[in-house]
Amino acid sequence: MEKNSSGKQRIAKAGALLCPTCCVEYVEIEFDFEVEGVILYNVKALRCPDCEEEIFTPQQVETIKKEVNYLNEVKAKKLER
Repeated sequence: MEKNSSGKQRIAKAGALLCPTCCVEYVEIEFDFEVEGVILYNVKALRCPDCEEEIFTPQQVETIKKEVNYLNEVKAKKLER
């Protein structure tokens, strides 16, 4: 069991990512995200339910990179016309 910043003990699942500040398991969220002038919808991330810090897993970062690259290619092709 881990103690969070309020001193309460919480049980985390094995292998769960914990917020380093609160010692609380991150929860998965979805939101709209703008990067490089491109808006991505329903992007997945992890958020601490206590301090609301948001992070991306390496897999989520790769997904974002692929989507941004694809959308930039589509945008470039439209500009060529």
